[in-house]
Amino acid sequence: MKELSSSPEVTTKQQAPRSRYPRYVFILFCFINLLNFLDRNIFTGASNAIAKDLHLSLDQVGYIASAFLIVYTLATIPLGLWADHSPRKNVAAFCVAVWSIATACTSLVSNFTLIFLSRMVLGIGEAGYYPAGTALLSDYFRRDQRARVMSVWGVAQYTGIFIGFAVGGVLGAKGLWRQAFLVAALPGLVAAFLVWRMREPRRNQADEEALLLAEQGVLPAIEKELPPLPARPTTSFAGVLKQCWELLHIKTLIVLIVVQTFAFFVLSANVTYLPLFLQQRDTFNLSQEVTGIYSGGVIILAGIIGNLSGGFFADRLERRFSGARVLVSGLSFLVSAPVFVVAVLAKDFTVFTVFLFLTVFLLAIYGGPCTAATQDVVPSWLRSSSIAVSMLFAHLLGDAFSPAIIGIMATKFDPTHGQHFAQNLAGRDLGQALLITCTPALVLAGLAGIFGSRWMKADVDAALEAEKAGEPQSV
Repeated sequence: MKELSSSPEVTTKQQAPRSRYPRYVFILFCFINLLNFLDRNIFTGASNAIAKDLHLSLDQVGYIASAFLIVYTLATIPLGLWADHSPRKNVAAFCVAVWSIATACTSLVSNFTLIFLSRMVLGIGEAGYYPAGTALLSDYFRRDQRARVMSVWGVAQYTGIFIGFAVGGVLGAKGLWRQAFLVAALPGLVAAFLVWRMREPRRNQADEEALLLAEQGVLPAIEKELPPLPARPTTSFAGVLKQCWELLHIKTLIVLIVVQTFAFFVLSANVTYLPLFLQQRDTFNLSQEVTGIYSGGVIILAGIIGNLSGGFFADRLERRFSGARVLVSGLSFLVSAPVFVVAVLAKDFTVFTVFLFLTVFLLAIYGGPCTAATQDVVPSWLRSSSIAVSMLFAHLLGDAFSPAIIGIMATKFDPTHGQHFAQNLAGRDLGQALLITCTPALVLAGLAGIFGSRWMKADVDAALEAEKAGEPQSV
């Protein structure tokens, strides 16, 4: 087994740490992913209190959520390309530090403009971490493990949402939402330092080591030969454009973009407005403290089960059908559409809870399989860029504007033009906006995944051939 540096020589003393080090990296990135979604969702959990303190309207809450997502989307491409041309650990460390500082600055805001700007900067920080992080994990864990690894990594996402909702809800109700942002920022700076100090793996390292173990009989034989480390992609502007253009000719990547576009619209809209929906007097009239803990609890429990189930079943089914990762995602979205409708229309709190749980469970299944599939269909030198390109289009066309759209629609459905929200009576306005937009989006995401799964085998084979050739994948 090769050591983490580029040197081919291996010593007995080097092999043991290598086997443990990926676990350390994995735990560190799980912690960072938790902080990622914690920082995002403190605002969501405390949105009612923040809106009242800063005199925000319902549509302004949507604009603030969209400010983060739009910048997050636009910054993904340059930061993803940076990660494909530089040590990815440095990109991740820089981005974690930026978003932590932005979170701390949110505690100082006094009006709509300042909180809007602080959330924009948060988007810059978080945009680079995801492409760099997924590429690093893909080089620490081999191809047949990736869906499960990415699914477990996604568990931290739901843990972060839960803590963000709970902390934002509880402290927001006590008028301490500013302190919540300040405290949440400190662990991120520590994590940024740890990432900066970690080892950078060779690109394609895990798959190369899997080939060596297969040759030694430790792992099952691998059908395709994996090549040495390919040359880095060009850094010229024309080369970067050509690289992105080639990525958009990979059919499975296009399918994943379409699936995630509709899925992100639904996920962002519902995460942004779920606490507000529950607190309205014409829905369930929950207090802010109870809302944060309840909604976060349902999301973490159902999200973890769904995320782990998606990775497990996708990896198992992948042995029989090479497009399983895309197929499993599509099926989960299609089934979630009628379940979501029942949840939004439910008037009984028990019925709502059951169908909310089922909705979150089904929506969580896609995380690991889609991320792993995005890595599998491209050569190793394009893994950060593939995530960046897919995130650019999926977020820009999907969730970047969805909170603002839902906020505007709910305000338009309010015959009093904003008084419903001021009096905590905007639940049905929000529900109507969510049903009209999210239900067809889930159906379209499901159909795209189901019918698009047939192309994955050919795209994986093409990626492996590109690795063998050691040059960018041809169109």
